Amino acid sequence: MVNDVAAAVLACAAVAWLVWRGFFTAPGSFGSWAMFSHIGGYRARLHDIRDGHPVCPWEYELRQDHFGSPDALASLVRYLDEEQDLRVVGDGVLLVPFGYIRIAVRNGRIVRA
Repeated sequence: MVNDVAAAVLACAAVAWLVWRGFFTAPGSFGSWAMFSHIGGYRARLHDIRDGHPVCPWEYELRQDHFGSPDALASLVRYLDEEQDLRVVGDGVLLVPFGYIRIAVRNGRIVRA
């Protein structure tokens, strides 16, 4: 009987600790919910400056890359310019934890819009 009570108390304490770590610690710290739920990425509408045709980033990105970083977008723009001979401009949003930042692609660079 004592072992059952001790096991129940330890189980409740472990669950309480996990809930506290998950919801009441700083985002990004070990075990916090924000560590797993706040994924960054970007969404961009690009088009070629020469003819105005839209350029779909997903035709050039790896299929498993669903959330790219700003560096990945800059790398894509550089790849399109150097390897595909596409000079692209456009606008979009950079998804950050708890919000977003408007961005623009101008002269081969990613800038705040």
